[in-house]
Amino acid sequence: RIGHMQRPALSAVAELLKPITWFPPMWAFGCGVVASGLPAEGRWPVIITGVLLAGPFVCATSQAVNDWFDRDVDAINEPQRPIPSGRMPGSWGLYIAVLWTLLSLLLAWQLGLAGFLAAGFGLLLAWAYSAPPLRLKRNGWWGNAACGLCYEGLAWITGAAVMAMGQWP
Repeated sequence: RIGHMQRPALSAVAELLKPITWFPPMWAFGCGVVASGLPAEGRWPVIITGVLLAGPFVCATSQAVNDWFDRDVDAINEPQRPIPSGRMPGSWGLYIAVLWTLLSLLLAWQLGLAGFLAAGFGLLLAWAYSAPPLRLKRNGWWGNAACGLCYEGLAWITGAAVMAMGQWP
């Protein structure tokens, strides 16, 4: 049909966003919350928002970005993945990566300046890791540093920072 854009199935979107990868940054954010030494009482909305931001938003964005920019290699090595298999038609992988980036920033804004800046930095690294011209993943030092920082370090520090906002001397 002319003018009809095929949409991906929800299952293909979920597979693209790779929920199995969300746990480490969610856990790291929680560790940062605990490491802050501050009571969770009255802060549950911030904690839940941060956990969701770390996993289903920022980490999921990184997965979509990576799969979009790896689509040619995945067509050979991982043809069953959503983009090379055609279950994620056209440019939907890119659209989802951009949309999830924007949604992540919107959610991050709810965590104040520290949460927003941390998420912005993490998202910038996610795009730099996979997208040309930087494509940090091509270098073992830069690529691994970006992954380690985003999956664990940044989420941990952000958890502590958003808990402590307004309580620093």
